[in-house]
Amino acid sequence: MARLDGKVAVVIGASGQQNFGSAIARRFAEEGAKVVVAGRRQELLDSLAEEIGGLGVATDATDETAIENLFTTAKSEYGRVDIAVNSAGGIAFCNIADITAEQIQPSLDLSFIGAILFFKHAAAAMEDGGSVMTISSLTARLPAKGYSAYAGARAGVDYVVKIAASEYAEKKVRFNSIAAGLINTDMTADLLSTPGVEDMFIANIPCGRMGTVEDIAETALYLADDKASGFINGQLIDVSGGQAMGGLPG
Repeated sequence: MARLDGKVAVVIGASGQQNFGSAIARRFAEEGAKVVVAGRRQELLDSLAEEIGGLGVATDATDETAIENLFTTAKSEYGRVDIAVNSAGGIAFCNIADITAEQIQPSLDLSFIGAILFFKHAAAAMEDGGSVMTISSLTARLPAKGYSAYAGARAGVDYVVKIAASEYAEKKVRFNSIAAGLINTDMTADLLSTPGVEDMFIANIPCGRMGTVEDIAETALYLADDKASGFINGQLIDVSGGQAMGGLPG
């Protein structure tokens, strides 16, 4: 029996070619879950949904009505929601000395406000308990110049995870966060294509290699599987090969 047989999962941030959301959706489907994938680009969602036998729902992760509709659609299609993954995000880079309110707001809208609203509607859709998780970043734990808005929003949500775990205890809905190290995705491809960047990072990673989207997908599967992780709640799971113990290059 597959680990997620009979479960229904919603994964937002899954409309990329190479990203955490799409990798997680594929892994969940391999383990028997029905998966509703969401993001901004319907064509890519439809392609992924066809591949995994799921459903694609175009969703603006900063729009509460759209988020609510995502979970309503999932329940209408499959009758329940057991697992929800917030993998929506975008890089924002600016030194504090030069930053403006207008540059800060998109990170707050997507990575902070959007995440909390995702938690709200995910938990509301879970009638028999469930597992909600969000993807965070190593930069929310190790200071990186220029990432005040992006990392600050991620760090804030990591704390909200603890509050949500407490508030939804009676509903038996678990909340956890996955802190990803630098991994090759659509969002980081340009950085990692720069000669020498991988070598600089590997020098600070005790595991001696870069992480992969599959590393994140396996961690998400672990947190989705009640048998494996049913006693884990309100936690931040570091998936950086141990780099969080040390520092960032440069």
